[in-house]
Amino acid sequence: MTLQEQEMSSSTSAEVADNKPRSRSQRTISVGENNNQVNRKASTHQDQGERKLIGIDGKWYDITTFIPHHPGGDIIKHFIGRDATAVFHSFHERDVLKHRKPVGDFELDEDPATEAFRQLQKFFIENGYFETSMLWYAGKFAITFCLLALSFLCVIASEKWYVHYLGAFFLASFWHQCGFFMHDFMHTQGFHKAKIDRWLGTFFGTVCLGVSGSWWREEHFSHHALTNTVNPETKWSDPQAHEAIFAQNERLFPLHNSLFEYYAIKVQHITFLPTCILFGRVAIILDSFREEKNVREWVAFVIHWTWICLLLSFLPSWYECLVFYSMAAIFEGVLHIQLLISHYCKPFYLENDICTTQNWYRMQVISNINIVNPVWMDWFHGGLNFHIEHHLFPLMPRHNYRKANKHVKHVCKELGITFDECTWSEAVIRTIQHLKKMSTHFSLNPN
Repeated sequence: MTLQEQEMSSSTSAEVADNKPRSRSQRTISVGENNNQVNRKASTHQDQGERKLIGIDGKWYDITTFIPHHPGGDIIKHFIGRDATAVFHSFHERDVLKHRKPVGDFELDEDPATEAFRQLQKFFIENGYFETSMLWYAGKFAITFCLLALSFLCVIASEKWYVHYLGAFFLASFWHQCGFFMHDFMHTQGFHKAKIDRWLGTFFGTVCLGVSGSWWREEHFSHHALTNTVNPETKWSDPQAHEAIFAQNERLFPLHNSLFEYYAIKVQHITFLPTCILFGRVAIILDSFREEKNVREWVAFVIHWTWICLLLSFLPSWYECLVFYSMAAIFEGVLHIQLLISHYCKPFYLENDICTTQNWYRMQVISNINIVNPVWMDWFHGGLNFHIEHHLFPLMPRHNYRKANKHVKHVCKELGITFDECTWSEAVIRTIQHLKKMSTHFSLNPN
C-alpha cells in the first residue's frame, strides 16, 4: 500500500462572515450508474443509492468497498457525497487515485482560496519544502535522548533529593519532545513511508511517551479532517476539541447535559490551566488504555512501563518514586496546554456545512492560531507554533514551517483571510478569557 493510501484522511471546510467567505449554493451533479443518470447534490451527506461516493477534482469516486480499509479510520464516512478535493490534496498525492476510475462528474468549488492554496502547495513541492532533513532529525534525536540519559544520571549518580527531582524535570522534557516526534512520524513527515513512520510513531508515542500512538493517530486525523467541527444531532465533535469539563463554543453546548458538566463549565476559566498541568498526562494515558485494542501497542505499553519502573527502582523510597513521577507528569503538563490554545478560542463549524458552503482552506486558517516566538524557542513548541501551516500542509516536515510562513501569509493577505498570530502568553490569556465568556453563556436549558 502506498504512503498516500496509508495516510488517506479527510478534512472539513468552513468560513466566517468577517472574512467575507465566498459561499456557493448546493451543486446538482450527474452520476452515471448502470447507464442511468441519477441527479445528486454535492452537499448530500450520503449517496442516495447503495454506493458511497466521494468527490475529488470534479470527479466522483466509488469508495463503498474501501471504507472498511481506510487507513485513516471512519472519518472518511463524514465526506460521503461531498467535494473533498481540498482535504484530499492536503493529505495525499494524486497517485492515490491512479488505480481508481471515476464514476461521474461534478462542478468544482469556485472559491479562489482553493486554487490559491493548491498553487502554493505545488510551489512548496517543487522547491523541496516537503523534503525531510535527516541531519536535523539526527540532532533532535541526540538532544532528546541526552535528556533521558540526564534523568537516569540524576537518579543513579546522586543521593541528593533535589538532584533526583531535577531528573524528573529532564524526564518531563524527554516526554515533551517525544510527543512532538510522535506527531511528526504519525503524519509521515519523517521517511514519507507509512510503515516506517508508523513504527517510529509507536516507538516515540507508546514506548517513550506512554501514550498509544495508533489511538492518538486516528483521533488526530479526525481532528485535522474536522477541525473545530460539531454535529449537535449526532453528538459528534472534533475529538481533540471536546472535553466533558470544557465548553469553549456555543455549538458544543448541546453535548453537555449533566449537572457535573454544568458546574465544571461554570468555572472552566479557573480550572483550565490546573487541569491541563495536573491531570493532562494522566487523562490521556487513561484514554489510550481504555480505547487501544492493538496488540502491538500493548506490547509497547509494557516496554514503556518496564523502563519507567527501572528508572524509579533507583530511588530510595516509594515516597520519592511517587513524588518523582508526579513532578515529571506536572512538568510535562505544559504540552497539554500547547495542544489546546491554538484552537479553543477560535470559531466552531457545523458538520453539515463542511465542503458545501464553507471552504476547507479558509476554515483551516480561521480555526488556528500561530504562536510568535524567536527561532531558538522552536524546540519548545515542536512545530505547534506554526499551527496554520501545519493544518494546511500536514505532510510538510516541521523544520520547514518557518520559511513556509511568509508564503502562507502572503496568500492569506491576497485572499483577505485574517492570519491570527500572537505570543504564547497572549494565546493563553485569550483562551482563558474566551472560556470565561462561554461559561457565562452556558445553560443546561438554553430556552
